[in-house]
Amino acid sequence: MNLNFSQPPAIGIPNQLKPYRNPFIEITLLIIVSSIFGWFIILPKKADVETQKAHLLVVREEESQTSVKLATLRKLVATLEANQSKVSDLDDAIPLDGNTINLRFLIESLAKSVGATIGDISLASRSGLSAGDKKLLANFYGTNRTLQKIGGSIYVIGSFEQLQAFLQKLETSGRIIDVTDLGLDSGSEQGLNMRLSITSYYLSPQ
Repeated sequence: MNLNFSQPPAIGIPNQLKPYRNPFIEITLLIIVSSIFGWFIILPKKADVETQKAHLLVVREEESQTSVKLATLRKLVATLEANQSKVSDLDDAIPLDGNTINLRFLIESLAKSVGATIGDISLASRSGLSAGDKKLLANFYGTNRTLQKIGGSIYVIGSFEQLQAFLQKLETSGRIIDVTDLGLDSGSEQGLNMRLSITSYYLSPQ
């Protein structure tokens, strides 16, 4: 008995069903996909990174400037603390307001210290009330100021020695007071009468 095993016939895919591969199209599609990926994903990420870098540079620059200002401020504070007496003298010499009451009290105390009598004091300034000025009160020492005058007249009674001592006290007081006019005449039994025209100063907010 003869057995004849023949090989099965080869099963193939018809040529018309085989996939068609065109390298040019594949490369084109790859380029298109890469371009889309880069346009919608990579470029936005890159732009975001560049923005963050620019912001970081700005922050570092601001930090550097703040450090310099802080160092300058600390030096100023140290200078003020080391010269408190001079700052106090300056405040006494030229106050930050045109309130005439303090000047009046000073003149009366100087006259009393030498035994003279104040007959009359007339003082006037351009300063207005600032109690309701919230902006000024919030930044009282940082406000720009200009030098202003307080003008007035003083009538003093006393002996020649007392009036002389009063003038010396007025000249050497911590407050800057200029005597612009002086008149002297004989008075009653109490002594001489002296009339002074004076000018003092203060720093007024603009």
